[in-house]
Amino acid sequence: MKRFLPVLLLSALAQANEVPRELDWLEMMPKDEVDALMNAPVIDHSGLARAEQQGSFRTIPELDGQLVRLPGYIVPIDTNEKGELTEFFLVPYFGACIHVPPPPPNQIVLVRPEKPIPMTDIWEAYWVEGELRVETQRNEIAASAYTMKARNVSLYQ
Repeated sequence: MKRFLPVLLLSALAQANEVPRELDWLEMMPKDEVDALMNAPVIDHSGLARAEQQGSFRTIPELDGQLVRLPGYIVPIDTNEKGELTEFFLVPYFGACIHVPPPPPNQIVLVRPEKPIPMTDIWEAYWVEGELRVETQRNEIAASAYTMKARNVSLYQ
């Protein structure tokens, strides 16, 4: 076992120092869905009724397990007793899941930070870094086709 300890330590250090791949939201959808999204009709945002989520759970399997850096907006889901975020959706545009139709499930990431983070300003964009997983999740707000255990959440600059 002593022989393998240096290898394990080097492996852990390499993962800790690994630079995440900067990911674009459209890279998370199959090409035919990107084309359909680009040609979709304009959504009517008038009225008070909440629109149903449309789109599919089709993902890009090669993204599963990749360390990525993804920009987006935070939609709070769960907090701890201190009011810190323990779970949130990351979405590609402001207001998604709140007063406009949620994005397709393959355009939503359910994020669980490694450590709870202070409640954020939902008007601001953030970078979220972590290991992306292809995993379906559903709750009363929306459904997602991806999850991430975030190692870093920072203001988008």
